[in-house]
Amino acid sequence: MRHPSTTQFSPSVDGYVRLPEQALADLHLVHIDSAPDPGLLDDLRAEGVDASSAGYTEWQRPRGPDGAHVTLGWDWYVDRTSGALVVAWGDIRSNIMCVDPHGFDLGPAQTTRALLRRVAGLNWPNAVAQTALALWGQPAPRGPTLQ
Repeated sequence: MRHPSTTQFSPSVDGYVRLPEQALADLHLVHIDSAPDPGLLDDLRAEGVDASSAGYTEWQRPRGPDGAHVTLGWDWYVDRTSGALVVAWGDIRSNIMCVDPHGFDLGPAQTTRALLRRVAGLNWPNAVAQTALALWGQPAPRGPTLQ
């Protein structure tokens, strides 16, 4: 679908904020919340994931002169063997839809892959460790932990 009149300054009628994929690198995201989710941990373990803890994290770019309100959220878990914080199922929830240079949607799968690359540049494991894991009394992971 083409959305030539939609810009990053307001969401379209379907709720997406459309951005060129390369604009994700400059997206200033702020941590909003992270918390443990025992139900998610149960779901992951039921799928054979060896997780010691799990939860969610939420990030945003507030609406301002630089553009529309953008939100990202994903589930995470701590891999029991490596201690790494991992994006669960490789999935990110967001109101962003990436578009090509002609204004055509890249689609949910390609947008998610682009958002995963952007999230890899955030220090999200530290934010999760400082908020969610502290609630469980777990030590914060050391060093790079995104997988």
